[in-house]
Amino acid sequence: MEIIETSTTVRPAANLMPDEKWGLFFDVTCPLEIPMEDFDENWWPLVSNIWMQWNSYKQANGNVRKDFACHLTKHRESSSRQKENVSIEKRRITKTRPSKLCHAKIRVLWLISLEIVRIERYKDSPNHTHTVLDSDRIKRSQAVRILVENEAVKNYSPPAITVAVREYATELGLGTSVSELKRKEVSNIKYKVRGPMESHLFCNSDLKSDISESISFLIEKGYHVENYHVSHRSTKSTKSTKGIVFAHPTQLEKLRSHGWLTLIDSTHKTNKYDWRLFTLYVRDH
Repeated sequence: MEIIETSTTVRPAANLMPDEKWGLFFDVTCPLEIPMEDFDENWWPLVSNIWMQWNSYKQANGNVRKDFACHLTKHRESSSRQKENVSIEKRRITKTRPSKLCHAKIRVLWLISLEIVRIERYKDSPNHTHTVLDSDRIKRSQAVRILVENEAVKNYSPPAITVAVREYATELGLGTSVSELKRKEVSNIKYKVRGPMESHLFCNSDLKSDISESISFLIEKGYHVENYHVSHRSTKSTKSTKGIVFAHPTQLEKLRSHGWLTLIDSTHKTNKYDWRLFTLYVRDH
């Protein structure tokens, strides 16, 4: 690990591996000085899950001082109160993290005129009482979340995203951080990312206009589209159902070749009209 020392201050080289950066930024044994841009892009994302801000002060010259405590400090104990009128069988199974597990602290100074960030151990701060992996188990770093978000925009399934992130993270030297990455975490991140991206699926306030625009869009994309009308007769009344059927020529060719009936997707409530949408392969006789 190449570092440059100026008296008691360390200026790390720009080509350090993630584990080397953790070693310097986890238990801060001597002051560090890092270029501001490098700190924001390559250092803080690695340790954002280790430290949480608990104090901040902006100086008259524009410099900013922030004090951070270990995430495992957790000053207050978790409440043990149970929700009323909820049986034990129906209560959510949750884990309570003990408080005051670690008291490590650091001070970070943004020296605006020099474009440097200075990291110091807080006065009389002890070392961490745990490992970096323990911090990763409590919360994922910003670096890991960015990797997941980059894969989530491709709309893979959560298991596929998890595998891809683990492989890529290992190449980047972040294998330890993602060793216990859960599919549930990936699913939650994917939902946050894909939600805004799928907002265009919300329909028009006018039903006829919405259907017309949908048909035009499908035809433009090369789909065959047909309207259908089905009557439902009973002893008391007659009801009818209207809708559209669409299929892509390539899928129709598969039907002619294989002729299977397959439910591709489960029922999906459309946003506005509470309709059910099925994707089916129908046997071609």
